[in-house]
Amino acid sequence: MKKIILLAMVCLYANIASAQVLIALLLGDKLNSEKIEFGFNVMPTLSTLTQTDGDFKSGLGLGLYFNIRLKPNLYFHPEFSPKTAFGTANLAPYATGYNNIDQIYLNDAQAGVLKKIKAMSLPLLIRYRIKGLLFANLGPQINVFYKPKDIFTTEADGNEIDYTTSIKNQVSFMDIGLAGGLEYKLKKDKGMGIGLRYYYGLTDVLTKLSGSQRNSAFNLSVFIPIDPGAKKK
Repeated sequence: MKKIILLAMVCLYANIASAQVLIALLLGDKLNSEKIEFGFNVMPTLSTLTQTDGDFKSGLGLGLYFNIRLKPNLYFHPEFSPKTAFGTANLAPYATGYNNIDQIYLNDAQAGVLKKIKAMSLPLLIRYRIKGLLFANLGPQINVFYKPKDIFTTEADGNEIDYTTSIKNQVSFMDIGLAGGLEYKLKKDKGMGIGLRYYYGLTDVLTKLSGSQRNSAFNLSVFIPIDPGAKKK
């Protein structure tokens, strides 16, 4: 089942560049209807993991979104992001089992570890108009992780020394959590929007460590609606 889910999401990732054209062909004039808005979102992110000594790390997420109007002030807001950034920064180095690597990082006060965890994400949010162009959104989010890695860094003689290792066997396959935030539309109807969102995971991400290390992330979302050009004047 894990392989089927991952394969399906990878297929979506491979076709994201042509997603706008494909959806326009499938839905036609419906994309221009009063009830549906489709577009891209760009998400600068600050993330960390709970119960670690790491700091927030910066990242960038990209994705697609729909706003589907259910009632005058109520919308269903699903998103798909093939590239969501999780992880944490400035962790203390740990023993890797390779003496030549450990000698470089373990006794170096300047050394640190950047933990990078990429995810394909599916937020399924309810969007509510508070007043005017201000909206609130809340709902579950599903993340499937891929290519998690630790990057050891330090400096010697003015040169940066990096060592990267896969941590796939230390990270859970997927994560489920809650996302919520606010969005402000820059103009009425299908204009750009800017939002601030917080995500908190309910899954223990680092399976080999004691305790429960969960995702905690803030992102600034920029929503860019797309006119598929289905209607010609």
